[in-house]
Formats: sequence, C-alpha cells, structure tokens
Amino acid sequence: MDQSSTERRRLLLVDDCAPQRELYELMLERDFDVVTASRGAEGLELAVRTRPDAILLDVLMPEMDGWETCTRIRCDAATADIPVILLTAADDVDLSQHAVAVGASALLRKPCPADELRRTIDDLLRHQGGDRDPARPR
Repeated sequence: MDQSSTERRRLLLVDDCAPQRELYELMLERDFDVVTASRGAEGLELAVRTRPDAILLDVLMPEMDGWETCTRIRCDAATADIPVILLTAADDVDLSQHAVAVGASALLRKPCPADELRRTIDDLLRHQGGDRDPARPR
C-alpha cells in the first residue's frame, strides 16, 4: 500500500468567495483533505488548530486580506513552516515581490487550472518533506 492511500495531506483553503472556495475544494478533495475558511482570521485559527500541510489563501478578502493573513501565519511559530500559496485575480507585476515580502511560498493567478494548482502544491510539499516536525500531528 502506498503512502497516498494511508495518509492524506490536509489543505486549508481560505477564500471569502463561496463559489470560488467550492470550486477549488472540488478540484482538490480527491487528493487532499480540504478544510475551508471564509475569512483571514478564521483561517489563522484553523491553521493553528488543524495544522494543514499547505494553505491556499485568497489575496483580496475583507477585514484581514491575504497579505496580512500570510504575514501572521509566518509570525506564529505554530504555523511558520506551512507553505502558503497566495491566489489572486489581480494582474500586477509588483504582486510577486509583495508575495515574497510577506513570506508566501507561491503566487498563482485566478482562475488557476486544477493541474497547475496540484503541481504547485505537490512541488511545495515535496521540497518541504523532510523539513516538517515529525512530532507535528496530521
């Protein structure tokens, strides 16, 4: 039995747009256990509580946007090592630099094709593989 059949990776998806959130959840639920949040603050709480393997985070959200949420994820020892993929519909050259500045692992443009999203997640998890705390619950 291979590892993928015995242990599923957990993703946290944070997006205030319900149809977008549902679409990405449908795209990913075959390969991952997907936990969702509709706001940045809720996402921060779930990140600490569920300890996902990766976080997909919308940039444009009310109250606490994705930039601030990512910064707070990086500043918390409990979540600092979790890869964060920022998702945005904006098409601004400076966004990539800002994503690096807040500690994002990747920045993808919406709408993001399922294969590109899975490949990005897989690449980040593969590169991080040995760096995760083995005592960290899944």
